[in-house]
Amino acid sequence: MDNKALNTRCVELFQNPNVRLRMWNARMFWHVGDQMNVAPAALTDPKVDPCELEVMLSAAALTDSECAAELDKKEPGRVAFIQRQVREGMRPLLRPVNNA
Repeated sequence: MDNKALNTRCVELFQNPNVRLRMWNARMFWHVGDQMNVAPAALTDPKVDPCELEVMLSAAALTDSECAAELDKKEPGRVAFIQRQVREGMRPLLRPVNNA
């Protein structure tokens, strides 16, 4: 999946009601400047690894991740760690986008 499609999926997952219950602010995951309430269309520049973000948001949305296999191939155990953290009510620390 290319980065633009992956970001689009992340933005869609971020709008999921199960994710919204977590009260995560878009500023945690995307560069949005000084804006507090950002429109989904403005979420185009991720701060964190989009693949890890997709795994985290998928776990929070209670849906299957499309990036899990790719991430697990790059770093075995990372997907399980992220999913476990989300299930336990935590927000895992995701890697910055430039270190992905």
